[in-house]
Amino acid sequence: MATESRRRRRTPWYRKWYRHVSRPRLALTGLLLCVLVSLAWQAGSWGLAHLQVVAVENTLKRWGQNGKVSSEKDLDNAFVAIDRAIALHHDNPYQLSLKARLLEWRAYAMREDEGRVADYRAALALYKEAAALRPMWPETWAEMINVKLNLGELDGELQTWMLRADEMGPYTPAVHTAIVRGGYALKQQYPFEERPLLDRHLLRGLADHRSRPEVARLVEQYAQEVSACRTIAQAAEPRPRLQICET
Repeated sequence: MATESRRRRRTPWYRKWYRHVSRPRLALTGLLLCVLVSLAWQAGSWGLAHLQVVAVENTLKRWGQNGKVSSEKDLDNAFVAIDRAIALHHDNPYQLSLKARLLEWRAYAMREDEGRVADYRAALALYKEAAALRPMWPETWAEMINVKLNLGELDGELQTWMLRADEMGPYTPAVHTAIVRGGYALKQQYPFEERPLLDRHLLRGLADHRSRPEVARLVEQYAQEVSACRTIAQAAEPRPRLQICET
């Protein structure tokens, strides 16, 4: 009797549960366990991808502050990190945009002419993929405009993207600078049909402290001081300020 009692006490709980549970309940429990395992894996992969993304963001921020890529090794490490993140979540538009930005930096800092064009085209392909996944994100359209300009492609597609960027982000700083840059580049061609679009974002870009320095730099880069000052003078109050117009 003592031996039988010890055996009963030692019987694992899950055996008793399995012995008495109904088949439908057993199936439901199995399904719930599969869902929990899947959710745990998904959460873990998101966490790992986020760590890689943060590393790339910090790297890009440092390059932006310094105005240059720190080293080729730094660049290689950033590509490894973003490729790991994309492998975990290949359809994340933000991660695709980050890789495109890395390609732009490599084209700017490391590549000869042929390699530079290839990197810009690869970046543009990634931006297009990101825009397809997240079409209402204005920064992506602005980035596509800038890459298109880096490739020297002043065409109908560029103008279409400018209109799309204006539609998605009429008050977005990145859109202001991209449209001003694109507008000034297109002004070198005749006829230029998007003057109201250019003037609108010139004024908004100068009025926004986040985009004002870059817009002012573009005015000087493209030698558009006279045109910009005329646009400001004709604008309704309160008018944005541009130092060159006050001298």
